[in-house]
Amino acid sequence: MNSIDSIFTNFPELETERFILRQVKAKDSKDLYELYSDPLAVKYQQTEVMSDIDQAKKTVIAFLKGYSNKKFIRWCIADKLTDKVVGLISLHSFDILNFKAEIGYMLNSKYFNQNIMTECVVKVLDFVFNIINLTKVEASIHPDNERSIHLVLKLGFKEEFLLKGISFNFKTALFEDRVIFALTKNQYYT
Repeated sequence: MNSIDSIFTNFPELETERFILRQVKAKDSKDLYELYSDPLAVKYQQTEVMSDIDQAKKTVIAFLKGYSNKKFIRWCIADKLTDKVVGLISLHSFDILNFKAEIGYMLNSKYFNQNIMTECVVKVLDFVFNIINLTKVEASIHPDNERSIHLVLKLGFKEEFLLKGISFNFKTALFEDRVIFALTKNQYYT
C-alpha cells in the first residue's frame, strides 16, 4: 500500500484523452489569471475575483508551496495540444488515519459543458483509489452550486450531510453552508 507521503516525493502527473493534469508552472500565470478573474468560475469559491496578473503570479507560488509543504496537490488541467490551463483539480484535507481526502475543482467558464471535469475527476479518482489507496473521497459543495452537485452525483458520490455556516467566504464576509458528498472505494467499483 502506498502512503500519502509518497505522492509528495514527485508530483503525480496524470493523463486523460484530452488533458495533462500537471503541476503549475510560472508560465501558467496568464491562464490562472483568466480562470480566477472569471466571475462564473469563482462564483462558489471562497475568494475574490482576481484584479491583476500579480495575484496570479502569487497563486503559482502558493500552489508550489502547498505541494512542497504536503498540504495539497493542485493539478492544472492543461490541454494536451496547447498546454493551456483551463481549470484546476485539488486533493486536500488528507486524513492519514482514515485514508481519505477532499477533492475540489474549478473550470474556466469558456470550457463549461464539454465534460472536461468528468474526464479529469475520473482520472483523479482512479489515482486516489488505485495508486495511493485511499478509501474515501469527500467533496464540500455550496448548496446552490448545481453544476458541481450534478458532477459528483454523476460520478457516484452520495450526499452525507449539510454543515451550516461552516465555510467563510472572503467575498461576502459571511459564513456559508456546505453539503458534504462522499465516494468510497467500494462504491466506486460497484
